[in-house]
Amino acid sequence: MAITTDSTRGDSVQTGASTAPAHFKRPETPRFDGHIDHDLEIIPPDASGSAPRLGWRAVYLASAAALVVLLVAALVPLLAICPYNHSFADDWHYGVDAHLALQAGGSVIDAIGAALQEAHDTFFSWQGTYSAIVLMALQPGVFSEALYGLGAVGILAALMLATWYFASVLVRDVLDAGRLPLVAFASLILLLQMQLLPSPVEGIYWYNAAIYYTFYHALMLVMAGLSVRLVRGRTRKGPLSGRGSAVRAVALVLLAFVVAGGNFVTGIVSALLLGGACVAAVLKARGRLKFIVPAFVVFVAGFAVSMAAPGNAARQASQFAGDNLGVVLTLASSALSGMEYVVLWSNGCLVCALAVALPFMVLAAKRSTCSFARPLAVAGLSLALFMASFTPTFYSMGNVGPGRVQNIRYDLFVVLAFICVMWAVGRIVRLAEARAADTGERAAWPRLFSSPRAYAAYVLACLLLIVGSVGALALDSRHADDLTSVSAARSLLSGEAAAYDREVWERYTIIESSDSDEVDVPYYTVGPKVLFMGDIYDNMDNYMNYRLAQWFGKKSILAYHGQL
Repeated sequence: MAITTDSTRGDSVQTGASTAPAHFKRPETPRFDGHIDHDLEIIPPDASGSAPRLGWRAVYLASAAALVVLLVAALVPLLAICPYNHSFADDWHYGVDAHLALQAGGSVIDAIGAALQEAHDTFFSWQGTYSAIVLMALQPGVFSEALYGLGAVGILAALMLATWYFASVLVRDVLDAGRLPLVAFASLILLLQMQLLPSPVEGIYWYNAAIYYTFYHALMLVMAGLSVRLVRGRTRKGPLSGRGSAVRAVALVLLAFVVAGGNFVTGIVSALLLGGACVAAVLKARGRLKFIVPAFVVFVAGFAVSMAAPGNAARQASQFAGDNLGVVLTLASSALSGMEYVVLWSNGCLVCALAVALPFMVLAAKRSTCSFARPLAVAGLSLALFMASFTPTFYSMGNVGPGRVQNIRYDLFVVLAFICVMWAVGRIVRLAEARAADTGERAAWPRLFSSPRAYAAYVLACLLLIVGSVGALALDSRHADDLTSVSAARSLLSGEAAAYDREVWERYTIIESSDSDEVDVPYYTVGPKVLFMGDIYDNMDNYMNYRLAQWFGKKSILAYHGQL
């Protein structure tokens, strides 16, 4: 779907699928006198219609600053627990050859070569996700177990930067709404994404799952942002030059090649987004189509190769035999599950976040020249895109899939929810302005949007509600681990994370110091929720024990209960 704005500012209103009445002239946005930051030019007028008072500057800046502080505070425990994180299962499975190459005295080039060979072998034996396997095989623990925690740091950084970039394109480029709404939207989206993941350990800390899903979701957001800029032919700073467009088109092609070789859920959503960008270019800016089509062609080719890999059929036959639902049941199940999770994930935390964002949405809409036409169509397309994310797992597994898959669906859901609500709020603002234009009067706004004190009280009440809710969850043993940062903080403060880290290093010491090819190690006795994926077994009839033994050059490594 095309999202475009007029290239000129002033009194004009975007035209396109829906045009404003000929007599509708949107009032000039009041501005402060003197040298004022660009963002503060969009502060709404007071109830009298006069220029806004300085109080508006304080409340909006304070609100945005409070959200940044909240985001930073939430990040502290997430980063602080990273040094206690350790590799597990598929980290050893995909990375063992690269690790052994380094152990044998090889260079980083040799490790990369082993990773490429792993991708080749996996293509024919397990799955066709060619780029993802290379990244899995080069997990930080390959170089040193002490570096493994850096993987989670990188995942968090990728998610934050990609979300910020995508939000910047929509808020500053498309809506021309300035930095304050951008800070509010990006902070709230990231807070929801990081705190309410269905499976935090798989979304952030278990490298194998996080790089395969969360990281590729981040790349998809960057692709979407680049596509919007290429279709519009401009950034917030002005029109794109031919060179600027070419550079971004090349970057989009490279991203398309990488993302096409990742997980199928992100792949399906990315294919639809790139296809939508091509349609938007045809309808709105045919001359820009040449910058989108190469990436779309590369993506379709790469995704087709990934799906056609012989390993996919072998995996389906060995792991999911008989689970395939077929096309009709897959579409029906995906549609129903999409609606189900819209209801389940539209919880109090999301409502609170949208409530905090509401004044910023009005602020953005009043500054923007978008018409915000057809909000129901935007909501319908968003729902269809969300439903499409369920199709790969229903088609192959017959269900919604594990927590790591649900993680990126939730991330997508949060982004789409903000877009839909922003579009609906923008449409309401446009209708209010149109009614005011009919009467020749300034649009009347509720006191919340015309009084700095009322707005400050509203935001303070929302923040207190959020803080109170977080505190209540933290004190309730049944829900203490529901929020990722609270769970991480509890593990750090209780010493659980340190105890887990100590047991891991003790196990490695036992293995490395043993002269025997057959080593027995005690099971772990602690496991922080955000870090612990599981343990090895007391037999060699599974791949985890086998790969761990191979990792350390042993014939077998078995676990036993230490207390026995």
